[in-house]
Amino acid sequence: MKLKLLKKSCALLGICLMSSIIVASLGIDAAQAASGSGDKLLSGNKLGGTLFPADTKAIATGAAYSWLTEGTNATDAALMATDDPAAPHMTDGGNGPEASYSSATSPAPGSIKGGTLIYDLKSVYQISTVKVWAETEADSGMKAFEVWASIDGLNFNRVGIKENTNGLGSGFAAVTLEVSPIMYAKYLKVMMQKDAAKSIMRLGEVAVWGDTPEPMAILSNNFLRASGPYNTSVPKIATNATYEWITDQPFVTQADLIKTDNDSKNDGAGGYPDLIDGSSTETQADYTVNSAWSSQGKFGTVVFDLKDVYQIGKIDVWTRAATSPVFMDGYEVLVSTDGVNYSSLHYTPNETKTTVNAITNTVSYGVPGKYAKYVKIIMHNANNSQQLTIGEIAIWGWKLYDATLPKKSVPDQVAFSTELKNYSTLYLDWSSYNSVVNQVNKYAVYVDTKDFTSTAGLTPVVTAEAKSIEQVGKFVSYFALKPETTYYVAVTPFSTTGDERKDVKTLKITTPSVLGGEKVGDIFAINDAPYGGGNYMHHGENEDLFLMNKLQLLRDLGGINKNRWWDHSNTMKTLYGKSGLNFHYFYHGPSYVAADNKGGAYTFSTYNEPDLAKRDPAGAAATIKANQESLKSVSSKSLLVEPAIAGVDRLSPTGGLNWLDDFYNSDGQNGALVKTYFDVMDAHPYIKYEYAPVPGLDAGTPEKLIDKIKELKEVMVNHGDADKPIVFTELGWSTYSGGGFLKKVDRATQRNYVARAYMHAIAGGIKTLHWYSFADDGTDAANLEHNLGLIDWNGKAKESYFGYYTMIRVLKDAEYLGAVSNVNNPYYGYQFWDEGKNRYITSLWDAAWTTTSATSKTAKIATTDEGVMVIGIDGSYKYVAAVSGFVNIPLSGAPVFIYSQKGLSVTSIQ
Repeated sequence: MKLKLLKKSCALLGICLMSSIIVASLGIDAAQAASGSGDKLLSGNKLGGTLFPADTKAIATGAAYSWLTEGTNATDAALMATDDPAAPHMTDGGNGPEASYSSATSPAPGSIKGGTLIYDLKSVYQISTVKVWAETEADSGMKAFEVWASIDGLNFNRVGIKENTNGLGSGFAAVTLEVSPIMYAKYLKVMMQKDAAKSIMRLGEVAVWGDTPEPMAILSNNFLRASGPYNTSVPKIATNATYEWITDQPFVTQADLIKTDNDSKNDGAGGYPDLIDGSSTETQADYTVNSAWSSQGKFGTVVFDLKDVYQIGKIDVWTRAATSPVFMDGYEVLVSTDGVNYSSLHYTPNETKTTVNAITNTVSYGVPGKYAKYVKIIMHNANNSQQLTIGEIAIWGWKLYDATLPKKSVPDQVAFSTELKNYSTLYLDWSSYNSVVNQVNKYAVYVDTKDFTSTAGLTPVVTAEAKSIEQVGKFVSYFALKPETTYYVAVTPFSTTGDERKDVKTLKITTPSVLGGEKVGDIFAINDAPYGGGNYMHHGENEDLFLMNKLQLLRDLGGINKNRWWDHSNTMKTLYGKSGLNFHYFYHGPSYVAADNKGGAYTFSTYNEPDLAKRDPAGAAATIKANQESLKSVSSKSLLVEPAIAGVDRLSPTGGLNWLDDFYNSDGQNGALVKTYFDVMDAHPYIKYEYAPVPGLDAGTPEKLIDKIKELKEVMVNHGDADKPIVFTELGWSTYSGGGFLKKVDRATQRNYVARAYMHAIAGGIKTLHWYSFADDGTDAANLEHNLGLIDWNGKAKESYFGYYTMIRVLKDAEYLGAVSNVNNPYYGYQFWDEGKNRYITSLWDAAWTTTSATSKTAKIATTDEGVMVIGIDGSYKYVAAVSGFVNIPLSGAPVFIYSQKGLSVTSIQ
């Protein structure tokens, strides 16, 4: 499939005015099931055979599929080779056993390679059912298939997974996934997983059912003018939507944008504010909002309240591009149903050239299954742009339900989706449920390790009471799941009379392991003492306000999994849990473990930097052994994480690695016994200023972490402990004025080091890295611990906060592939694949560059893409068109992330 990266047209949705995540969808009532309720065949399968009789209802969509050849779920080559481009087997209307109607993977022993196809339906449809016909015989089997949906062909969301339960000898039997809640998509990615116990996977057919949706309509209440893109013939839903500018941290709107937003001056629209006055030509200043001059790198953050929940189809953002320079280089879109929990959809760069000297539209698209009542748009004035000028913003989409239908005396069952953030945190969304027609004002959430068809006799884990945020937003987070456990989940409705509909259809989910590792984002963690530590300056009467501000900023990061802390406070478990974080605790005996597990915590440590405290290694080993025994007696799933040495070095007889050797050797058997006393290796690999620098680089740079990881692993290997997972519960750099223990860095350098350190840790196989720390402990410029934070003591985001934010957005759902070839010190780079973005992500930087460097190097990169998207850790956005098969990307000490549909090759850096 060829999709032009970020070059959309009005033809995309048939109208010219238009994370991994683990997600499952609930099956719907038989009366609603797509292939049996009048929905139409969308995928262009040939009619007239046994699979699709001649009278099968179908829409001539012109749909076509291609096999995915890129990424970690690329299609087995033999499967593609046995397909027929002239008469594609997956839509030829025929099934096996004839090879002319089916395709098969290679019979390589132990192979688990499957097949992934992408349907282009040519326009957006409401998707209801996907079927896959797969052979189930002694040598052939499909384990399951997943469905991912997209509107723009770039940003996908997993909307369902279906296991193959057909018995042996079933032949080419169908496996059916009924997609629910409501799903609008133009592209469908169907990932078929081979049964690892079978030698091959043979497929017969794939089919998609659905229907044509209502025309996409304006949701953002833009004024419709006599002519122009927002004219009176444009479909518009009377949402009465409003918007407001955000002035809170972290993406504070530049004040002049708000000052110049006129709701009653000369717009000819009867008092519509500038962003929705219906004018895209913006020939007069009163039609636009403008930041102050010299607003390089500033933000314009606006939140639209659509007043109800919708599926977003398209977003128009009109901004000025001029050679002054005046230029918005891009924006991020986030959606929410409750106004508290936001999900990032994507970054969108502005492809316009500044030489156009005009107001132009930078278009982005929604993501199927990511519903919105609130749409947050964070616009970034380019780092070299003098001014941000915004003309119009228009949000398009579809209704999810009709609130004017007749009221029901018995409410429908609740269709919902689930998302596992990690092993303990579960998000549930049923925002497409028609609570008005069903006369429902309360919901109960049930989670059990046994399947159930009725909630009678069960106790809900969460109740969304009337008028609560959860009830209004129809969204709940639950943060107390166990790792590696299968659960069955249901949501029940309560009518306004107080009656609960108790019959349910559950969703099955299985949580990952404590340490995860299936996706890059499992590594993201933090150190944040809710009320401070040893060098902490108290905020006095504002301490609770500071804590609440921290929790909001932690939530806004959107991908932090754990916080490391020593206290077992139930209040903090709840506060941080609702912000999406669980805890890594210090072990204080078995009496706390059950309650900690209930709060989602499954990792514990005995010591903090015992080498620095000069603890006796043998005594420490004995204590850890005793703690392991008492911990496991309460919870076999809990992990003991030890010993958190302060340094990965041999700079002194008590250096961290020397202490670790003595710790292992204390059993007199080279660690044969000691290694069984704990589950996970823990170290604090601070890059001390006294370490010998990497050749050609300054002392104290993150690239030294590569050596530190290698040295730690060598010690583990020498003691027969090579297979033990590794975490770092502390690592950081301080923006202090010192420079003795750690290299003195400015704020921009600290931001760069955050991203570089995490990527080196990912490449080194580190499972979790707790950045130290989230907040500065005080205001003393010379104090190391007063300046280690991502936010300052007053709660204002530092550059490193924005860097961590960007890194999470780019990498949290990705899979690590390896180091970029042909890139050597002082240049570094790693490559990732993101299934949801359906693209490669290549990071690159120049480790020798500093914030005082006068010039930058340029990487010449070969690509078969028409162009690539570049996201900078400095907050910048850029689309770079390829010229004769190459793109040139400037490199500095600030990593860039390059999005491409095909793999990239660095040919030179100079």
